[in-house]
Amino acid sequence: LAATLAALLPLASCDMASAPSASGIPPSPALGTGPPKRRWRGARNGPKEVPQVRSKLTRDPLVSDSWGKRVPLFVMLPLDTVNPDTNSLTEPDLLRARLVELKKVGCEGVMADVWWGIVEAKGPLLYDWSGYDELVGMVADVGLKLQAVMSFHQCGGNVGDACTVHLPPWVLKVGEVNHEVWYTDMDRNRNTEYLSLGADHARVFHGRTPLEMYRDLMQSFADRYQHFIPDVINEAQIGLGPAGEMRYPAYPLKHWSFPGSGQFQCYDKYMRKDLIQTAIRAGKPDLGLVWPPHPDDVGLYSWAPEHTHFFKDGGLWETEEADFFLKWYSQALIKHGEEVLRHAVNVFRGTNILLAAKVAGIHWQAGTNSHAAELTAGYYMTRDRDGYGPIAAMFARNGVMFDFTCLEMCNSEMPPWSRSTPADIVQFVKQKTGEKKCMMAGENALPRHDRKGYEKMQEACFEGRSIAGFTYLRLGPDLMDDEAAWFEFSRFAAEMYAASVLPTWSSPPEARQSNRPNAPHLVFHHHADGDSPIFFGGRQIKGPGVRRTITQPDLDAWEQQRALRQPSFIEGGVQAGSKPGHITSDNEAPASPAQRLVL
Repeated sequence: LAATLAALLPLASCDMASAPSASGIPPSPALGTGPPKRRWRGARNGPKEVPQVRSKLTRDPLVSDSWGKRVPLFVMLPLDTVNPDTNSLTEPDLLRARLVELKKVGCEGVMADVWWGIVEAKGPLLYDWSGYDELVGMVADVGLKLQAVMSFHQCGGNVGDACTVHLPPWVLKVGEVNHEVWYTDMDRNRNTEYLSLGADHARVFHGRTPLEMYRDLMQSFADRYQHFIPDVINEAQIGLGPAGEMRYPAYPLKHWSFPGSGQFQCYDKYMRKDLIQTAIRAGKPDLGLVWPPHPDDVGLYSWAPEHTHFFKDGGLWETEEADFFLKWYSQALIKHGEEVLRHAVNVFRGTNILLAAKVAGIHWQAGTNSHAAELTAGYYMTRDRDGYGPIAAMFARNGVMFDFTCLEMCNSEMPPWSRSTPADIVQFVKQKTGEKKCMMAGENALPRHDRKGYEKMQEACFEGRSIAGFTYLRLGPDLMDDEAAWFEFSRFAAEMYAASVLPTWSSPPEARQSNRPNAPHLVFHHHADGDSPIFFGGRQIKGPGVRRTITQPDLDAWEQQRALRQPSFIEGGVQAGSKPGHITSDNEAPASPAQRLVL
């Protein structure tokens, strides 16, 4: 197995000076003792040039056959990789086997959530890292990198949440007594996914504020794994809101359906108090009393912008008073993000770890003038205003990478009634992060296993300004146990590693085929020999010495079979509450009442 992909995808060596034991669990003396490593990591040497020859497996041209700069590829681990009930790895043997497969196809590493609700569940400042000790040790043994997400939010309540991880029980008990620590909508619905940013400085959690609780958890993590930073744990993504994204919980699935505008989340007493104080300082005390907007003006979560007094064209959002409110609403979110990130910068100072934070790809209603869904989520983005530049500038000030989602989506795939423009938003964000000199990374928002989806991800990664890294969502049986899905992903990973469309391609490596009783015969897609040899799966598939008797497949028949096996598939949105379904010829609106706009 070690020889698989040896020529095209050389395995990155891992410094094992502080390596874990053969069992995959780091020895306890290596965790939390001794001085941390200080290592400067320079840029890697670029990959060798690959001839620009189009692959025969696709007929949709990309922007370029050769992109130049390699974009490291990471894969998200399942949300329940660490079992919330036992604080241990879920199916460790299966996980190790899958990590080895990811390593063989050229992935740089994996991403895992570090759940606050698991680590500090026993009580304030009582941290239990048992499950993550196993995970870090296993990732190090395999030779991969780890992106650790500081997940201060609840798991459950968003699309794709396959398990439930609540906030620590002692935090929830405080919230039961003091309901104002939760984000609150205009109907006084409390959202327990994430603590309200209005309570950031409220010392109501056993003598600590939320900001101090976030800082203490990050400090414990940094101390525990100091010997694995940055050689194994090379990135810490700091959670700043629901789903780990810097936003308000404006579209919870229990109240919202795609593509509704959502609602403002600033009706708890802490945020109301801050709005009043901000209005007084601005010399407009009346605005602090009459805003946020009246519920009748905003409408329900699933209402379309044109059916509200606030978001419709010529509505209240264009008034001077609304401008004051929306500036306060968005700046409060940016202030919260900066305060948490400053704590992260201080905690990880000198460790040479890369810090990142995620911004949600809210693409629905982006084709309207008001960008209603982005406004309620906290991004002051309209037809005449840039809502992402100030966020990128704040990230740049703190040396934090901007992680953005929905890189796999095309405008043409979205139903016209959603007014969704995901590809345009991605390009706009790339432009703004470039202007602010802020590093950018990306993710796909929804699982895609088809070639068109992978090509769109590559286009978003390499077109124009290349991004710093891409994290694929998500590792699981749909990816690993489906032959066609794994074949496409293997090709995608190899092309990301080579920073080029591969000129030739074969079936998956023999080591993987040997586990399939009905594996197809090896077929190579061959073209004229060139000067440079190309290898895949331990075999030379291009260049001098390749025999010309290789089977030429019937591409039309192959594509027809793939269409039957993998029909085009789309979900309603990034966190859409609508059911997934097949793309129709005219992108018609869903027929289910639950999927229609509530008017």
